[in-house]
Amino acid sequence: MDQQSEHLSDAQIEQYGDWDPGAEQNAGEREAHQRLDVHLTDCGLCRSRVLDFQRTRLGVMTDPKVNKAPTSACPSEEDLRTLAAGLCSEPVAAKLTQHATQCDRCGPLLREYAEDFSEELSSEDQALLEELKSSSPGWHKKAAGQMLGAASGDASTATGRAGTSSVSLGRKPFAWRWVLIPAAGAICAAIAFGVWYSQRETPERVEKLLAQAYTEQRTVEMRIPYAKHADFHQLRSGDTESLLSSPEPLRKAADLIASQLKKNSDDPKWLLLSARLDILDWHYKPALSTLNKIEDKKVIDSPEMQMVRSLALYERAEIEHEPLTYGEVVDLLGKILQKNPDDPIALFNQAIACEKIHAYECAATNWRRLVQIEKDPGWPAEAQEHLNRIQEKKTPGH
Repeated sequence: MDQQSEHLSDAQIEQYGDWDPGAEQNAGEREAHQRLDVHLTDCGLCRSRVLDFQRTRLGVMTDPKVNKAPTSACPSEEDLRTLAAGLCSEPVAAKLTQHATQCDRCGPLLREYAEDFSEELSSEDQALLEELKSSSPGWHKKAAGQMLGAASGDASTATGRAGTSSVSLGRKPFAWRWVLIPAAGAICAAIAFGVWYSQRETPERVEKLLAQAYTEQRTVEMRIPYAKHADFHQLRSGDTESLLSSPEPLRKAADLIASQLKKNSDDPKWLLLSARLDILDWHYKPALSTLNKIEDKKVIDSPEMQMVRSLALYERAEIEHEPLTYGEVVDLLGKILQKNPDDPIALFNQAIACEKIHAYECAATNWRRLVQIEKDPGWPAEAQEHLNRIQEKKTPGH
């Protein structure tokens, strides 16, 4: 690994791309591959480089001579994005995926969208890709099954596992022999590679599941990372609904977090996610207790830790009516803003806390800045509402 850039070297990318899980390897080679695998889990840039390498080897780089105009049979780009994001029903997903593996226009588009949404695809999408059908009788189905089901040896076994809450294929399904795959199959292979990474139980995937759950059912006034704007519906501890009525992304996140903490109960990344999960249900006490278990100094001083702790303390202040705790929240978020003055989440959350202690100038400053920099139109609109209320408080007679 290039120690200066902290990214994989070109030689390591090629080494990873040439890995054959079926070949005999010594312990050193397996250990080296595992190190590369761990790095790729957390590094989107290097994953993209591996994808580029695979496309080159598989011959699926964009060909300027290929006609990219949609035919009457082609779905819209929005449909392909929906498929890549894992939001299609099973019958629709099967139909769209089958078409994409045979279409020079839709195959590359779906591959690109699969990369964009690589952490958001569901296990159901993997099952569909494992059951791909095309005009070549059974061949592409078998090839996709072999690539996606490499750890189990055949497509039917892989399909049987795909319905579980978490899918881990365990081995990278590419090797030199896939260079001989024809164009449609090669596109399928590139898509499969993105899906394979999406199914790994990564903290990034769970972060996005939590963000999706927040957007579907926003019960916390403060913001969390990656979440799009949604209307706020206040909730307090003890008022939570049944887990079965919770947003599906929240249930998936809970399963993945529990699974990972069962393997390693001290992993700081998963402990942070566990605390964030509790916060979405206003369970600030277990959230704070979980945060106190983290001993890694780098994590304790990180903006991520400061953000999660500030959310838990805010809930404690709300429930226990502790004005001084709001001050702690303001200070914690201030540390984040010292490093990144334009962090929109920290600006928003600190403004909320400042209003709670009647520090209206602090709040107004943050709201104004947020209106200027925030791209999601819902958040600036909400910030402007806060600004208007602050102005009313300053107006005589209010």
